[in-house]
Amino acid sequence: MSKPVAFIDLFAGMGGFTTGAIDAGAVCIVSVDSWSESNRVHKANHPHVPTLNLELGHPSHWRIFKRMVDEWRRMGYHVHIHGSPPCQDLSNASTGDPERGMVLVRWFLDLVERCDPDSYSMENVVPVRKRLPEGTPSVVLNSADFGVPQTRRRCYAGAGWEAEPTHTKEEWVSVIEALPHLEGDLMDSGRASAKTTGINPATGKKEGGSGPLFRELSDPSYTVMTNPRNIMLEQEKPTKIRSLTLPETLVLQGFPADYDLSSAATQKARWTMVGNAVPPPVAAAVIRGIQ
Repeated sequence: MSKPVAFIDLFAGMGGFTTGAIDAGAVCIVSVDSWSESNRVHKANHPHVPTLNLELGHPSHWRIFKRMVDEWRRMGYHVHIHGSPPCQDLSNASTGDPERGMVLVRWFLDLVERCDPDSYSMENVVPVRKRLPEGTPSVVLNSADFGVPQTRRRCYAGAGWEAEPTHTKEEWVSVIEALPHLEGDLMDSGRASAKTTGINPATGKKEGGSGPLFRELSDPSYTVMTNPRNIMLEQEKPTKIRSLTLPETLVLQGFPADYDLSSAATQKARWTMVGNAVPPPVAAAVIRGIQ
């Protein structure tokens, strides 16, 4: 990259994309979310980043960000826009209407077209890929390929960048490598009713349904969820030792263990933020991959 990179982070949550992008050397123009608790957590960890509490989705909002794009471009920056629109209705595990989930996805893509940044990225669940407007560039990225100790697969739409993996499958970081203090042999992999969410490590097949599935700590974690995963003892019938702590889960999501979550009012809010966050190493790879 011949120019320094500045970025706008929309639907920013607790700051996963911002953390990774800053690690990669970019400057945050503004971080935007409508959840005041996540904005406070974001601000606590990135005190110099401007934050805006705004419920995104209005047809006129693009004008706010177009001014920023033009101003920073005049200052000699390559301007990138990132967005992580809410994905609950688009997940295969959801019983919601996927079209309802597409409203903010389409709004974001329209905003990008109107703002005309030098590059853009959008992170969402994999099923969104088949619903994107024809011609929208997209790729599925696995967080484990970027050194994150979990096999979280997400669709990244966008143009002007190409994220190069930093780890081969043989180099994937295991839970025990990331959290060497853990004792025990298995982890609850977070099985759910959808056949795309519960992976049986014994067969490698997606076998959704009721009841737990387990993963050895010598493997990366299954996707970090918005509630705690359990550490289990491997016995004839696996026995729970305890739940993962938030600092441990932050590490599995690619954050530093001391990322400050104290501004959130409840534990439930903290788990939701962490589970929904963009893993920072993947964000860093997007920024480093800008052409």
